[in-house]
Formats: sequence, C-alpha cells, structure tokens
Amino acid sequence: MKQKLVWKILLIGSSLLTINAWGSKTISFTADLTGNLDIYIMDINRKNPVNLTNHPADDTSPTWAPDGSAFAYVSRRDGNPEIYVMDMRAKESRRLTNNQATDIDPAWSPDGRWIAFASNQHREHAADTDIYIMDPNGKKAKQLTNKGGHNSTPAWSPDGEWIAFRSTLDGIGGIHLMNADGKKQRALTQVSATNPAWAADGKEIYFSSDMLDNVELPTLFAVDVDGGNPRKLVNPAHTCEDPAASPDGQWIVYVATQGGNKDIHLLRAGDGVIEQLTQEPGLEFSPAWVPGELSVSPNADTRATLWGTLKQGTVKARLQSTHH
Repeated sequence: MKQKLVWKILLIGSSLLTINAWGSKTISFTADLTGNLDIYIMDINRKNPVNLTNHPADDTSPTWAPDGSAFAYVSRRDGNPEIYVMDMRAKESRRLTNNQATDIDPAWSPDGRWIAFASNQHREHAADTDIYIMDPNGKKAKQLTNKGGHNSTPAWSPDGEWIAFRSTLDGIGGIHLMNADGKKQRALTQVSATNPAWAADGKEIYFSSDMLDNVELPTLFAVDVDGGNPRKLVNPAHTCEDPAASPDGQWIVYVATQGGNKDIHLLRAGDGVIEQLTQEPGLEFSPAWVPGELSVSPNADTRATLWGTLKQGTVKARLQSTHH
C-alpha cells in the first residue's frame, strides 16, 4: 500500500535559509495550497516545504538570482501583473515594474545583471507581448523583440549569450533564439512548442510540444541548439510541460497535468527514472531550481501550518525512444 506523509508548510522565520556545503537540491514552485497562488520552496526529497510569499494576492513564476540572495516573481498585489523581487535576507519584496501593462515570465540572467521578462506595455492588443530586459533594480529597461506576434517565456543560456523564447511571429508559435541583445533572432523549432529551457551544458533546449513524434498530448522534448536531433524525453498518458534543468545536469523538473490537477515531477536525465514530488488536489507549477548553496533549514522561530499530503513513493518510468 502506498504510504502518504503529512507535511507542514514552514512559513518564513529568522535564519530560515542556511548555507549548505553539500549543495542540497532545492526547487521553488507556485501552488494554490492556501486558497490563492503563492511561491514555495522545497527539497527534492520532499522535505521542508516553505511558503515564501504568503500573500493574499496571486504570486507566480519564481526565478532566482545566481547567488540565491533573491528571487523575482510575478504578483497581482497592486492590481495587475507586475514583476517583484524578494530579498531572502531581509525577507521583503519590492516592485520592479510599475505600469498598467501585463508584465510576466521573469528570467534572471546567469551573471545576475539582468532580468528578462515579457510585457504588452507597448502593444495595441493585450494578448501580444514582447521580450524585455531590465536590471535587478527595475532600471535600464530594453525592448528586445519588436516585430509583432506574441513573444513570451524567455530563458537564458547557461553562458548568458542567448535567450530562447516562444514566438507566434512566424504563425507557428515555436521556440525562437536570439542574442542577449535581441540580435540574430531565428526560429529553432518548425512546430508549435512552449516553455523553452536550456540544458545545463548549453547544448540542448528542452520544451513541450504535441506536434512531434505523433504524440497525442503535449510532452517533453529536447533539441540541439541548431534545431536538429529532436528527441522525446517522456511518454506518459498526460500532459507534460514547463521543464527546468538542474545546474548539474542530472535532473529535469517539470509539470504534469491530469484532469485539471497540476503536479511537480522529477526526471533523472541519466536513466529516465521519474519521481512525483507533489500530489495535492489543485495546482503546483512553474518549477525553478534554487542555487545549490542554499537549503531550507527550519528552526524554533519558524511557524507551521498544514501542508497536506505528498506521495512518498517513487513512480518509475523509462525514457522512451523517439523512434517507434
């Protein structure tokens, strides 16, 4: 019989995060466990889940500074989607964007100097967005795309030289690439795809699509940075999307959707073993890797509320060949 554990949400308290010399693997994600969307952090062994934002407004899409000192996210706490940053030491948030537009999809650059994001601030149609960058103080904003279409979900290459993103400019809605300054834009996939994410070595890009290999539902693929050698990563009977590769290249965390329920899964890149990290009715999505030197460390000052049940057992699956 499958065992279940009752975990607890540890809310932010003093000395919550500590330096871990062993590089504990930790992820952040968005979840609606308290009636609205908040950002959580949790070890990949499902220990020590913590609600980081704990705000009545919806907070989503965490992305981390490379040193783990802060994370950027999207919040509606001032009435419309804006980009915020939370300082992990002060445990305070500050707003980076301040306009009537929709500002979403933040992505922190590997050198820590820039945050890329999508915005419709200069668009006639609210559904159309462009990719921008700004510094971590919300200054020096620069628009990178300006040719039309819906441009979203920017993802930095590990060396910070390139940005992958989704664009409908070609009428397909595929994954595109451009230099970090917006130059040399080109299509990477010739089919509709979403949620680009770079492999740790910068040689591949992961994404979700239902237009390759005769799959019936969107699932995870990898493609070389020149657009060649597409291969399927998983072959489950449910939608898989929103991949994020660990900095050491050993893991890919992603979102699986079944019957309107979204859960976080973990794929071991070496042998394709899959582990389900969350099993709550509702939504857990937008996973991101927390820099390895940080780990969650509860102490006597933290406050606890009910987390719910998480499945303890491991769900195993093998990599499926792209040729059947």
